[in-house]
Amino acid sequence: MNDIRAALRRELESRGHRVESDTLGSRGELYVMGVGDLAAALFEFQPSVREAIDTMYQGSWVEGLPPRFAVLPAEAADDSSFELLEQMRIIPLLYDVAGESVSFRELDTALEHMRR
Repeated sequence: MNDIRAALRRELESRGHRVESDTLGSRGELYVMGVGDLAAALFEFQPSVREAIDTMYQGSWVEGLPPRFAVLPAEAADDSSFELLEQMRIIPLLYDVAGESVSFRELDTALEHMRR
């Protein structure tokens, strides 16, 4: 998962975003920082849709909080629970791995959910 995390950090930074992470290193999220040093987006790396649903649902996500992205392997799109992510206001960001290369499907479209 560290390779995926590093690849997303590079992609976000190449688009001009300031990316931060947990200073204690106990969790693997990435944050894109926005105005006033507040998070503009949160990216959580999950191995499956079920894991994303189980770990990212923490009650309700109210209006005004930054968007949450579940970074998932591309095959997660075939999961019958995939649409639950949207109902939970979690934006899926799918990735493909080919050898040592990681690519993110529709990254720019997904980033349109983010405010600066």
